[in-house]
Amino acid sequence: MPTRNVKHSAGPEVLTMLKPLWDEWLGRKMTRRLQSRILPHLRRNQEIWGETVREYLTHPVRWMDAGCGWHLLRKDLAQLEIELLNLAGIVVGVDLDFPHLRKHVNISRRICASLDSLPFSDASFDLITCNMVVEHLPDPLTTFREMSRVLVTGGTLMVHTPNTRNYLVFSNILAKKLLPRSVILKLVHDNRAEEDIYPTYYRANSTRALRKLGQSVNLRPEFVRFLTHSTPYTRFFAPAAFIELLLMRATMTRRLRRFGTTIVMVFRKQPTESPRMARAAQAPDEISRP
Repeated sequence: MPTRNVKHSAGPEVLTMLKPLWDEWLGRKMTRRLQSRILPHLRRNQEIWGETVREYLTHPVRWMDAGCGWHLLRKDLAQLEIELLNLAGIVVGVDLDFPHLRKHVNISRRICASLDSLPFSDASFDLITCNMVVEHLPDPLTTFREMSRVLVTGGTLMVHTPNTRNYLVFSNILAKKLLPRSVILKLVHDNRAEEDIYPTYYRANSTRALRKLGQSVNLRPEFVRFLTHSTPYTRFFAPAAFIELLLMRATMTRRLRRFGTTIVMVFRKQPTESPRMARAAQAPDEISRP
């Protein structure tokens, strides 16, 4: 009886052989080569944020990290995080998520509380940091009012948050309106667990909104910087990543930096004016009126 030639599917084997070729010419390896040419000195936002915080730790301070989660920076920046804690005097972490708060890797003084109702006396801290928290606030004004209350006069509030003018952040806001949460979670490529992804509101995520918030609670903006994300979101497909890398480079120019991925803004707590001082400040205007 003649035997039939049975054709076996070579699908998995072919895919295994093609994957290295894809990575080399169209995938992540090609993206890394493109990035080394277009943006060779691009650094991680969290590293720049940590170094900015370090500039405000020139002497021991009472420091509160608002919305501290379970680490100050990224997991791979543990050495910088330890350095910051060693430079500070007293460090207190505040977060409403108790499971995350309980497993914080470095801060020993931790309090489970809402940022809208901080369990501290007035003027308790010299420095307050808010790293990737503002975008999650449903009522930013209440939170800023509380942070201003517990900050000493002349104290510093530092905020790091996504910028809604950036194309990635804007796309995320648009996707939230059009796609179910399950799909959004699959689109997240930063290796976060589902429990680490919180609802976002983006109610204070522009320089204009942040300035207005600060001024309404006696916090004067004194420094602002825009940061660009360190890796293209489309890194898995080099042709698209090439275009994104050019966009990223454009947002680092002086003319277009306001479209950067994140905002770092530093506020200084101002002295509270007495009614008499306020009237005195208004006197010249009153005299000049016809």
